Parts: sequence; structure tokens; C-alpha cells
Amino acid sequence: MPATKIRRSSLLALALLMVAAVPARATTPPTFTVVDSILPGSEGSYAMDLSASGVLAGYIYFSAFDGTTGAELWRTNGTTTTRVADIRSGADSSDPSHLTAFGGYVYFAASADADEGVELWRTNGTTLGTTRVSDINPGSASSYPYGFTTFGDYLYFNASDSATGPELWRTDGTALGTTRVADINPATTGALGSYPGHFTPFGGYLYFTADDGTTGNELWRTNGTSTTRVADIAPGAFNSSPYEFTVLGGYLYFVANDGTGTTGNELWRTNGTSTTLFADIDPGPGASNPAALITFGDYIYFQGFDSTFGSELWRTDGTALGTMRIATMSPDVDFIGPNYFTALGDYLYFTTYNGNQNYVYRTDGTVTEHIPFPSDADQYISCDCYDTNLVAVGGRLFSTIYSAATGNEFAYLDEPTHVLPETNRGGSVWTVALVILAGLTAAASIGLRLRGTKRA
Repeated sequence: MPATKIRRSSLLALALLMVAAVPARATTPPTFTVVDSILPGSEGSYAMDLSASGVLAGYIYFSAFDGTTGAELWRTNGTTTTRVADIRSGADSSDPSHLTAFGGYVYFAASADADEGVELWRTNGTTLGTTRVSDINPGSASSYPYGFTTFGDYLYFNASDSATGPELWRTDGTALGTTRVADINPATTGALGSYPGHFTPFGGYLYFTADDGTTGNELWRTNGTSTTRVADIAPGAFNSSPYEFTVLGGYLYFVANDGTGTTGNELWRTNGTSTTLFADIDPGPGASNPAALITFGDYIYFQGFDSTFGSELWRTDGTALGTMRIATMSPDVDFIGPNYFTALGDYLYFTTYNGNQNYVYRTDGTVTEHIPFPSDADQYISCDCYDTNLVAVGGRLFSTIYSAATGNEFAYLDEPTHVLPETNRGGSVWTVALVILAGLTAAASIGLRLRGTKRA
């Protein structure tokens, strides 16, 4: 066989081999694996079921009950599951909650004993590395820190002390670096507090809601030095109560009510200067009550309600024409639509509730699929709890599943599309392989052109 044909055949074989080696995309939804190791048997440990869970270095941290130590701090990667610390020794519970990663630690609220109250703690995943950061409200009273959000070099949150009530605080991870940022509601009598919440970084500021005691619950922001109200959406003492903040493009989107009675709770947005109603999804005084807003790809996905279809799956690209319902999950207008959105791989996972139990679905924006449970027919996502959530760690999605056999226990599924080789990042195996293939192809092309020139 001539050398030219051999080279061509070799290149073709190499190309076909590389294409065949690329993992195929999953065509059927994955399913859950239940882990019944914390409290084996029908009595559940309520793992991930007692509070929002945090993710750090490939592990999910959560509160769980093993029947001996009370509700304490645990972690798992789906393969290894261990108790991190028995913060409140004995059968009493420290009840770790609002777990959030920041600077190599998971921060949370917990109570070590009755003399301390619920205060600010953190862990690096070891027993010795699980310590109290600060006793914000000294003595047996609690500061009840929550809403932890990273902004710049600090973790911001809501906490209460006897002087001001619930206000805006931040920490750098040290006791001295844990301070109140602003007293937004400086009440003349008593410690009323502004109750800041829904913290979201955007455009060099941390945006949130707060009540200054005069204009009601409205939209605020801080850069850590200056804290100001952005807009009084419902004029006067009425509350617009903004919530569900998420960022798309040059805007911060959220849900609010302007108090006029003409639109109800609808979708608003701000660029920090101009704050306007973006979409009246359920026209008139009815409210679409958008919920669980999350940015995924080039869209914001959310649960939206209209009087015709009830609560269903919506999305927007930031334009009026690009704001639409993309799936009808149930013909029942009393159906409670998509919630707890979590991105993993090429899909956005979420739960729905039909009045009896929660189900899990996923969407890629075009196709929306139901996620089956294992063979035990009585299994379902637990919803009779403080915080039912879906949490992505690596290529796995974690949640809490109930069945008569195991009670409330955590479970996970593996998302195959999460581990597809990336070709847009330096150092990827497939980037290197494709570069080699391109080089070989180019070399062969040059050789063929040269030979063609010689023949001419």
C-alpha cells in the first residue's frame, strides 16, 4: 500500500478512535441511592433534613441524629460518612444550622450548652478544628446568626445582640474580626433590629432587605463601609419585602410588591441606580409569586404562578419575549410547582409537591424529566422538615429521602454529564488530544499539498 494511503488510513483510524472514546451523554435520568448508615433501621437520622447544608472540599456538612449524641455535625462525600464533632456532649443536641463554606471552613450556628445560647461556630472537618468563633450575645442569650454570605474578605450575616437586636454583622473568622456592620434600625427605645436578609453580592455591593423602622422592609446594599437604602419600592411605611435575589447580566432580579394593589408580588430588577418592575406574569392585582429564582446558563429559572396553569416552571433571559413558561408539570392549579433548584452537569434539578409528597425533576431548558426513586415504592423526598434541599457536591446530587424501611435518611445520585471531559480549559486530556489530532491533520494536509505541487 502506498505511504500516502497508509498515512490517510492511520489518521482516519485515530480520529474514529478518539470520537468513539468520548463518553456518551446519558439518555435516561439517574436514580437515587439511599445511605442508611447513621441510624440504621426504620428510625431516621434526619440527615440533611434539619437545616441547610454546606459544602467544603468535596464533602457535604449537615446535622444528623444517630440515636446517641443528639443532632450534631456530620459530613459525607457519599462514600465515607462520619460525625465531625459532638459539640454538645451527651444526648443533648447542638443543632448546627445554616452551614456555609468560607475561607477553608464551614461556618454555622450552634449551641454548646445552655449557658451559651446559639452562637457563631466553624469547622475545618476535624473535631479539634470545630470551635466557636464568637459569643456575639454573651451569656445564656442567643445571637441566632443566619443568612451567611461571602462578600469580599468577610462572611456577612444577620445576628442579634442585646444592644441593637437583629442587625447586619460580618466576620473574618476571628473573634476580634466579628463586628456589627450597621445599626440600620436605631430604635429610640428597645433593641428592635432591622432583620436584614436575602444577602446577594452584585456590582461591588452586598444587596439585602432590611427595615429601618420608617420605610418598611425595602432594598438595601452595603460595600462594608457605607450602608444605604437602594429603593423604597412600596412608598411610606408599607413593605415591598424583596426576596429571591439572583443576578443575570447587568441586573439583580428579585420579587417584590409595590403596595399599590395593581400587580401583587411580581418580578423586579435593579442595576443599582434604576429599580423597576420587570414582568407582571399574572396580570392585574393577582400575584405570580415567583419563587426559587436561580441563574442557570443564559436564563433565570423560577417557579411562577398564573390563574390558568397554577405554579409551573418559568424562565427569563431578561427580555419580555424571553420570559415564558417552559413546562407544565401538572394540570392541577393547586399543585405546588418547582422549588429547590440546584445545578449539576448539564441539568437543573428541582422538586415539586402534589399535596402528598415531593418529586424530583431535572431540565436542560428543553426537556424536563422525572427522576425515579429506587425500587422501594414508598420512597419520596421528605418534606415534613425544617429545610428539604438538593445539594450538589462534585458529580453527585444529595437530598433527604423517606421510606418506611429507613425513615428519613440522606441519598444521592450520580449525574453522568457532570464528568464529561472539558475541551475549553487548558490542561484537559481531551483538549490535548484534539490539539494533537488537529496538528496531525494539518501536517497531513500540508504534505498532500506539497505532493500535489510536485506532481503539477
